[in-house]
Amino acid sequence: MAISISDNFKITQKHALSGEDYFVLSQMYLPIIGIDSFSLYHLLFTLNESDTYSIKKLVDFLSCSSPSFLEQALHKLEGVSLIDTYYHEHKGYLFNLKTPLSRTSFLENSLLASFLSMQIGEVEMKKMQEQDKINVRQYKEISKAFDEVYDVSTDNVSNLFKRLFKVKKNKGIKVINPDFDYIVFKMSFDTDFFDQKLLDDEDFKQHILSISYNYKLNEEEMKEVIEKTISADRDLKYTDISKHAKAMFQLKHKQQRPRILTKTPDAFLQSQMDDDYYRVFEVLENKTPSDILAELSGIQPSVAEVEMFQQLIDNTKFPISVINLMILYVNTLKKGELPNYNYFEKLANVWARMGIKNVKDALDYLNQPKPTKEVKKGMYAKKEKPLPDWYDQYTTQLSKKKENETLSEEEVNKILSEAEKKYN
Repeated sequence: MAISISDNFKITQKHALSGEDYFVLSQMYLPIIGIDSFSLYHLLFTLNESDTYSIKKLVDFLSCSSPSFLEQALHKLEGVSLIDTYYHEHKGYLFNLKTPLSRTSFLENSLLASFLSMQIGEVEMKKMQEQDKINVRQYKEISKAFDEVYDVSTDNVSNLFKRLFKVKKNKGIKVINPDFDYIVFKMSFDTDFFDQKLLDDEDFKQHILSISYNYKLNEEEMKEVIEKTISADRDLKYTDISKHAKAMFQLKHKQQRPRILTKTPDAFLQSQMDDDYYRVFEVLENKTPSDILAELSGIQPSVAEVEMFQQLIDNTKFPISVINLMILYVNTLKKGELPNYNYFEKLANVWARMGIKNVKDALDYLNQPKPTKEVKKGMYAKKEKPLPDWYDQYTTQLSKKKENETLSEEEVNKILSEAEKKYN
């Protein structure tokens, strides 16, 4: 459901933001939600719960170009669980504002921490992770364990198990991960090895869905991750589960960390479209025209074809990546047929006149919506001229004449047709 500028909304919030909240919002959330969502979140926190507002107020205050820009900012806040959005057909929207995670909880959330690391870099991320660490060198920990201090009745065994294994319950972002079948994952464990009560815990399930989504692991791989965590770390802390999941991701995908992108183009964050551009740039810049031609046809290009594109590069001064894109574009346009040199030269001249200098310029130009002409009976439809001022008066008089002289419908249409012909 698209937000309209005429829609109304109310806000609700349970807690005011603290100094720690502002720190986490600025240092951790801002890099992953962008300045648009950051500004919207803070603006909403200044509004009164008892009042009803118009979406136009938000659009005006944030200088948004359109309600869709505001809607995109809102979706990102929903995605990181800073806002829950509800809708009523008559009352409009209700935005439930939620406080951010603590520093520790944020860094323990594998998905958020991974996204933040991608945005700010591993050096800054390491600094952030070490900020809260306490220097305990030369000290020996003598803290009491939970079961050394408390006694727990049999009714609370499941809670005890979670505490002993340090399965920390905290709020976080919601991940659906439809490709991961949690029931299959749950059933894969031997009941003697794993406590089924923990597998039924909703918080544990959400973290498994989140971690498996982040590192693109299936049910069997996540089972292996859990087994490694228990055998190596003797606990089930989410940070340790994430550590082993990341190691499996690196082994499986041969890259350091996953790339997290917004699904729609975003002015402040990297999106799937940006990633597609990146991959296209990488291919076009690392291949020669001969490579591209060979991949398209399945055979090595002829000497004449290679020389043709070398001549095109020399004459147009376009980088090889732009020539490669031109080959792909023409191949699609001509359905696999390779035109002669003159065709490519004319196209290169058009691109040069449009100010194209690199692959991004060319892709942006090719993705621009092309003007369409209305076609009518195989010909371009002639634009209708506005009717003259006298036409309405003429038809009114004609109607009166019809009443007085009882003209037939056919006679009226004939007179109007003749009048239009005289005008045109």
